[in-house]
Amino acid sequence: MDLIKRLRHRFIFLAAVSIFIIVSVALLSINWMSARSMQESCFKTMNRIADNGGVMPMREGHYPAAATTWFIDSDWNDESRESYYSTRYFSVIFDRENKVTDIHAEQIAAYTETEAVKQALQILASRQDAGFFEKDGSDYGFVVRTDASQDKMVVVVDASREFMAVRSFMNFSFRFGLVCIVLFIIIFASLSNRAIQPFIHNFENQKRFITNASHELKTPIAIISVNAEALEMVNGENEWTRGILKQVHRLSNLINHLILLSKMGEGSQFQMQKALVNISEVASNTVGSFRLLAEEQHKKVEADVEKDIRIQTDEKCFLELLNIFLDNAVKYCDEGGTVRLALRKGKKDGTVALAISNDYAAGEHEDYTRFFERFYRSDESHNSAKAGYGIGLSMAQEILGMLKGKIRVSWKDGRITFVMVISSL
Repeated sequence: MDLIKRLRHRFIFLAAVSIFIIVSVALLSINWMSARSMQESCFKTMNRIADNGGVMPMREGHYPAAATTWFIDSDWNDESRESYYSTRYFSVIFDRENKVTDIHAEQIAAYTETEAVKQALQILASRQDAGFFEKDGSDYGFVVRTDASQDKMVVVVDASREFMAVRSFMNFSFRFGLVCIVLFIIIFASLSNRAIQPFIHNFENQKRFITNASHELKTPIAIISVNAEALEMVNGENEWTRGILKQVHRLSNLINHLILLSKMGEGSQFQMQKALVNISEVASNTVGSFRLLAEEQHKKVEADVEKDIRIQTDEKCFLELLNIFLDNAVKYCDEGGTVRLALRKGKKDGTVALAISNDYAAGEHEDYTRFFERFYRSDESHNSAKAGYGIGLSMAQEILGMLKGKIRVSWKDGRITFVMVISSL
């Protein structure tokens, strides 16, 4: 069924979006924490060197436990005795005149002493106390220390391994996350029918009840109608027989609409008959049939129909669509108001634009998003003068969907307008 398919697809789509958001947030958070942990570890190493006069200290025994938080573990590197030999760095000390007073570049191969001094001067010129930079495909971190005598120390540490580890973890985690999302969608799609099975069962029971009840009601309604007509033949027409026949007509229309709505909900069972239809002629004739009804209620119906518009469509469905919207427009048009129908060729080939509007002063605060819900009516529509069951517009939307059409409703300057664009089938 089309409705069930749409529900299943929407269910899968929302689940896919949800898992994508969850996995993305989780991976971004984990990678952010990994990157921060790596940076904290680099800064800790550089500060240790700066605290030791620009030279990596060699210590016996174990290092004290690194400070950690719930989100960030700053103990990125294995701070063992080998750290003295594995850390690649250089340090340059300047006096207040920016003249070199000491340099330690024996623990790094990528920089000579001259290059180390040049790099340190560039760091001083940046006026940053700490940070990272990239050079020749390698990543480095730096800190700048200034003592009480205005001497400056620049410590630079090679952080290429740490950055490479973070990038590798990042690439792997996002690929792994993508695979997990795809697997989730595949598994969820295969099991989605089970998830919506209760809804399908309830929907089928509801449809079956509507169809069976509608057919069962036809017989007593037909008997009531025949009896009322027989009474009129014997006793003549009176207000009671007219009331009976009027309500019988309303119930018959309701039953027919419910059956049609139920069939339209099952697209495979509702066969459309496509043909080249002169919809200009259909629209003009339909408007003419509503003029007398509108005049009885002191209202007017006007039409502006472009001549000889022909499209491939189902004539019965299009006619039913016009009847629903014109009946709705006449019913809810203000006393002494005007109903207007306009039909034009659409901007795209094979499309038509249909607009039906009516005076409706009380419509400024209506919730138009609910107009196409089944059995929805605003409070005012519950009076007998505007009797209805709230299924007309819902049925019209179903028909419009089968006719490959779109609709929008708007209210402006006391008039409500339904604008539809219908394509050839």
